[in-house]
Amino acid sequence: MRLTTFFGQFRGIATNYNQIVKSLNANFTEKKALAFLYKLEQQTIELAQLNRQIIALTSEFEQKYLQTHGR
Repeated sequence: MRLTTFFGQFRGIATNYNQIVKSLNANFTEKKALAFLYKLEQQTIELAQLNRQIIALTSEFEQKYLQTHGR
């Protein structure tokens, strides 16, 4: 996967996130919307943790690759 495609997917996630929040607020009671938003928040936390792992692995790869290839 190309890096630009990867970042495009993140932009798509942000757009979908905003649409979901608007839809929950428009179509459910406050209590039910808050319950769904809590679940969405938990998934967002998982996504952020995964993103940190991706950054760490990318950094590790760059360090090893650059050391190996003398850059």
